[in-house]
Amino acid sequence: MKVVFISSLLPSGHFSQILTNALSKQKNIKLIVYTDENRRNLLIKNCGKIKTVWSRTGKFIFQILSQIKKDKPDIIHIQQEFNMYGSYKSVFLFPYLILLLRIFGYKVIVTIHAAVYKNQVSREFISLFTTKKSFVIRPFTLKIFFYYIFKLTSLFSHSVVCHTHLLKDILTSDWGVNLNKIIVIPTGIPAKKNIRVKKEKYFFYFGYLVRRKGLDYVFTGFSQFIKKNKDYTLILAGGIIQGQEEAFAEIKEMIHTYHLEKNIIVRGFIDDENELGELYAKATAVIIPAKISMGSSGPLYHAQSYGKCIIASNIGHFKEDINHLYDGILVDHDQWKNIFEFVVNHPEIVEEIEKNVRQKAKTKSADAIAKKHIEVYDSLC
Repeated sequence: MKVVFISSLLPSGHFSQILTNALSKQKNIKLIVYTDENRRNLLIKNCGKIKTVWSRTGKFIFQILSQIKKDKPDIIHIQQEFNMYGSYKSVFLFPYLILLLRIFGYKVIVTIHAAVYKNQVSREFISLFTTKKSFVIRPFTLKIFFYYIFKLTSLFSHSVVCHTHLLKDILTSDWGVNLNKIIVIPTGIPAKKNIRVKKEKYFFYFGYLVRRKGLDYVFTGFSQFIKKNKDYTLILAGGIIQGQEEAFAEIKEMIHTYHLEKNIIVRGFIDDENELGELYAKATAVIIPAKISMGSSGPLYHAQSYGKCIIASNIGHFKEDINHLYDGILVDHDQWKNIFEFVVNHPEIVEEIEKNVRQKAKTKSADAIAKKHIEVYDSLC
């Protein structure tokens, strides 16, 4: 079976890298990956045959169609994310890529990674993603836009994959996705060699430094926690999303406001796997805060792959992906101080949680998830 997988693959640890790596190992699968034109994609190993096909402009449709005609795949699996193919103009055109592929007779599967309930789309929701006021981007118009994207994606594709039952409910109840087309396949947890070293007195954050992550809740609790635990630090390792640079400036200002300059280290994005593995291994625990949960968290399964105890916000998809005090810890926004203290004072519970996370990583291995995708592919052939 020849499968074309359409997605960006960068940065390191991207969900598509994990899945394509596992798919490339499966028998009877010839995997071709169409990535964006960033030449660094070609340095990625063991993820099928990688071709830099499309640009992050409205041309992406014609570029993909042109290459598809040459490769003639049995299955086309497209990843849908709002910032993957470029500007909002490209997002608007996305469903027509699926339609044209269908017209030419191809079998198309689309993975939708994120959505929120209609009643969550508010002015506050919009403010988490942009600092500029716009007459066009308002709750009412955004709801129309989401319905348009999700409804047409469902209408034109053969099958829709999502990662949680919560996301399935959101898509089918509020955004017109056909219940009979949607399949829930959880994200795979990649196999990592867990380093056993003595833990050091720091908490670790790995993810984008943006408003929606809720770092202000963490800073409030951490500033109270270090009054009695002055030797603890918080390491922030994460990138900045283009267009949301002001959010990073706000985060740095909050660090100053809370007088946390000596206790918070901002590292920026780290793509060296050895360094990253060491930072995870030595951390007391990993934190994954969020103001809004739109889908399964990339940083969550990334941290799980390192067998870490994760403290995550008690909202949305985290409540489905984490069993509280069994394979992670869920925290309300106003309880970060107490949770930091709980983790420090109960290392035996943290150790048990990490043991359970390592076991969970085996049952949700990337290979097991790849086989679930192949079952979907087979059902269409």
